[in-house]
Amino acid sequence: MKARALTVAALAAVLSACAGQAVRGPAPPPLAPAAAEAAQAARESELRAQTGWSLSGRIALSNGRNGGSGRIEWRQDGDRYEVALSAPVTRQSWRLSGDIAGARLEGLEGGTRSGPDAAALLREATGWEIPVAALSDWVRGLRATGQGPASVRYGADGRPARIEQGGWSIDYRWPSTDAPALPSRVDAIRGQAKVKLIVDEWEGPASVPTAEQAPWAPIDNSATTQLRKTLAAVNLFDPAADMRANVARGDRGSISICGYSCEPPGLTGHEPGIKGGRILLGTGDVIVGPDYERLLRQAQAYALTYNRALSEWVREHPVAPFTTSD
Repeated sequence: MKARALTVAALAAVLSACAGQAVRGPAPPPLAPAAAEAAQAARESELRAQTGWSLSGRIALSNGRNGGSGRIEWRQDGDRYEVALSAPVTRQSWRLSGDIAGARLEGLEGGTRSGPDAAALLREATGWEIPVAALSDWVRGLRATGQGPASVRYGADGRPARIEQGGWSIDYRWPSTDAPALPSRVDAIRGQAKVKLIVDEWEGPASVPTAEQAPWAPIDNSATTQLRKTLAAVNLFDPAADMRANVARGDRGSISICGYSCEPPGLTGHEPGIKGGRILLGTGDVIVGPDYERLLRQAQAYALTYNRALSEWVREHPVAPFTTSD
């Protein structure tokens, strides 16, 4: 039956080409409001059950007077979040982390700041208005919990085109696919405050298509899978924190990346005080795809920062020479 359907579709395409003019069928009718609302409720229930997710992309911020843009990496695990922002032009970077108990902002002049509310902390420290608590829902096309009533306008495909909640208007663009998807662009506006986010990559159960939805995708790639698992077990946002935790356990080893050979980036020759080391599994010199190349860059940056922090630490904490007494 499937082969016959494919043959009919192919013949239809050939006949259309021979006619010299493609006949475009009518657009599918939009979902009825009740059906769209039911679909959104089901989608929200499914996505809220998936408490772990991450995204990488580009962000632009504006408060009416000033604006800026850069890269964003967001990792969410239940109530716990880590958001890293970096501006390539100014070479500045910030890291916001926290949970329902409070937030911590690192990378600013004057040192680390903390407070009970992430949005207030960002506003006071940077002048940016970013609704962190709500954005973790809005960025996935969900109505935010704890933000009051929400009004949703749906597109013809039944997905949210706009959510209005808490004084914010959030507009969405979605990937052109019939598979369940997460937004590719989110524009949140309240007065002069604007947050524009373009997502380059989602990671998490909701963003992984099934074999039927994407039969052309490889089932697995061992190097990419291995490296992704390796990086999931380390702190990409603060490699020095990993170093300090490892040293406290007695591990003074360096981190190596494999290419033509396995070497620890950032270290030259033998450095007294650094004992042993380990390799980030999955690294290699064969680039098997864009996902692997991105992961490999993350691994290299992690190892370089880790090793430099370790080198500085051992210089500040020299090991006492071993002595014997008669």
